[in-house]
Amino acid sequence: MNLEEKLYTSTEVAQILGVSLRSVYRYLEEGKLDAEVKTATGRHRFTKQNILDFLYPNKDNQPEQKEVKSDVPKVQVAEEKKSKPQTQTLKETPKPVEEETAVDEEPVDWLAKFREAANKFKTEETSEPAVAAASFQEQAPVKDDFTGLGNFSAEPEVEKEPENKQFYYRSMLGGLKDIAQNIDKSARKSSVDYAFTLNAGLSLHKPIKPFSMLHVYVKGRDKELFEKMLQLVPSEKDTAQVCLIVSDDSNVYKNSKELHGLYVVSDMQLKSDLASAGEDELARSLETDFPF
Repeated sequence: MNLEEKLYTSTEVAQILGVSLRSVYRYLEEGKLDAEVKTATGRHRFTKQNILDFLYPNKDNQPEQKEVKSDVPKVQVAEEKKSKPQTQTLKETPKPVEEETAVDEEPVDWLAKFREAANKFKTEETSEPAVAAASFQEQAPVKDDFTGLGNFSAEPEVEKEPENKQFYYRSMLGGLKDIAQNIDKSARKSSVDYAFTLNAGLSLHKPIKPFSMLHVYVKGRDKELFEKMLQLVPSEKDTAQVCLIVSDDSNVYKNSKELHGLYVVSDMQLKSDLASAGEDELARSLETDFPF
């Protein structure tokens, strides 16, 4: 496979492997795929060797993809394509298979196919100039995503959980104190964000009456990670021990602070959450102790 010596994004690796972004994240979690760099925002960057090591785990020297040259003149091919009616849309073009299987044929060079398709779009007259002008090398990725490549764009983004949606669970790890410590341990180990709120958050400020549920903010992409690490089992609200509040609002985590070794939302956010949950007395007590 012909790859450039550069850092690839997760989306580009998914394109090269012909799989979804979710599969790339799963390979990372299972240790099948390594990332050379992990940015401060939690994004992964891969080298050419990372990709080759995944594709050829049992081979020291990966085979190089040979360029296959066609005997048919390019001019003749272009004329034949123009003479044929364009009856198939980009959306109808079959997608590449998700996983390559071992066959006797030489590995498919997807990068070469992308460039070939992009060049074809560039030379043909079309009612969609943005698509016609797209090129695999020239198109700058925006937010780790490709646009303007028609059928060769990245697979659709994984649908995000609605903002501040709550999920209730019971944990197999024991009591609330053990669960809270494991939330912090799992988050630090995986370099992900979290922040306690409501009773759990207020209890880190001062002693309060006993409570039976931990409320904690997590990002949508990290929800499955916490479910796995905390051995969470879905539960009814009345019997739950843990409530994961899914929110991708960066301010929730950016403004959080560490108290007693655990992260809790800002005082303003905590007061707002208590009031929204009908805990007006607790919200007032927080305001008394920490006037805004």
